[in-house]
Amino acid sequence: MKTPNPSHCPRQRRSSEQARQGILRRIHRHYQTLQQAVQVGALSLPFTRIADANVVLDQVAQEEDRREKCSGRRLEADQLHLPYWAELWDSAMGLAQRLERSDGASVACLRVLDLGCGMGLSGTVAARLGAHVLFADLEAPALLFARLNSLPDEAHVRTRRLNWCTDRLNEQFDIILGADIIYDCQQWPFLEPFFQHHLVSNGAVLLGEPGRQTGDAFPDWIVQRGWQVQRFDELVATRPRPIRIFKLMRKTC
Repeated sequence: MKTPNPSHCPRQRRSSEQARQGILRRIHRHYQTLQQAVQVGALSLPFTRIADANVVLDQVAQEEDRREKCSGRRLEADQLHLPYWAELWDSAMGLAQRLERSDGASVACLRVLDLGCGMGLSGTVAARLGAHVLFADLEAPALLFARLNSLPDEAHVRTRRLNWCTDRLNEQFDIILGADIIYDCQQWPFLEPFFQHHLVSNGAVLLGEPGRQTGDAFPDWIVQRGWQVQRFDELVATRPRPIRIFKLMRKTC
């Protein structure tokens, strides 16, 4: 007897639509959005994103001006949470394409952490390919978008607000994804032990990087700390130069 597909159940569809509308209402209290069809290899995904990331940046600047007038002091650069999450980074598309090209064979049923997930493109693709995904980001609005975009696969998706400098999870992952998270070399001494703590012994970290000078220096830095690095290039439609994908694995004796 054929088992019914839950996605074909009217009650399930109503529940998913209600969840979607509820998340959108929360998002639209603060942000304007647009929905687009994102093509990742053979996958076509409806994806909701910030309509204009510059508007969000202006909002943060205005809030900081208001705070300074009220308190008489300005936040330090490391205290000011710039809305990097509001941009759909090319590196996220590069990672998504890398995952999709395997037709899900390498990620289905695996535990995946989308670290610094932003609006969740890479992790959404991993979830669609059958992975069990935890979206993690410092900024709560990013997690709303990640949850919204991964709703079709919500049965194996979670979200968690997380600071990789200070927080640790009581679990490990087969794959850790990071799109544009190594742009600041001052973050590397925090990221490397985070990877060590949360990656299974034979797991892999996949990092998308668009070709910055810090990206040039990162492989040598991480190799000196006991990792092996492979590099792959991913052409994406939005830029002439490929995205660099660094695959990190622990060195074996």
